[in-house]
Amino acid sequence: MNIDNRIDNEILERVELHFTVDHPKEPTPSLRELIEMVNRMEPGSIKSQTYIMEVNSRFGRSSTTGVAHVYSNSEAAENTVPTYVKDRHVRRGAHSEPVEEEPVEEEPVEEESEDSEADEEGS
Repeated sequence: MNIDNRIDNEILERVELHFTVDHPKEPTPSLRELIEMVNRMEPGSIKSQTYIMEVNSRFGRSSTTGVAHVYSNSEAAENTVPTYVKDRHVRRGAHSEPVEEEPVEEEPVEEESEDSEADEEGS
């Protein structure tokens, strides 16, 4: 991830980041992945106070541009971020921790043999 432009917006208590992500031979990064990248690039940022406002991918290019807002406190984010952006982050699980699915172990199925059926009939 490259930060193309960083604007410190003191009035809205946020940092606005314009970024570019190169992802050769990979799909466009998810909101969660973009937030993690922004948090690595912006020291002191908190995942729950980071919002991806805009993402643009171009057909045939493995490059994505976007805008992220990193708020200094949760109250500033709550009062400023539009509801549709908050809803999008909730729907896509952008602020939640990734859930690792555990492999489901199938219980061995006991097959009844013909001998055991014959024993039951003979009793």
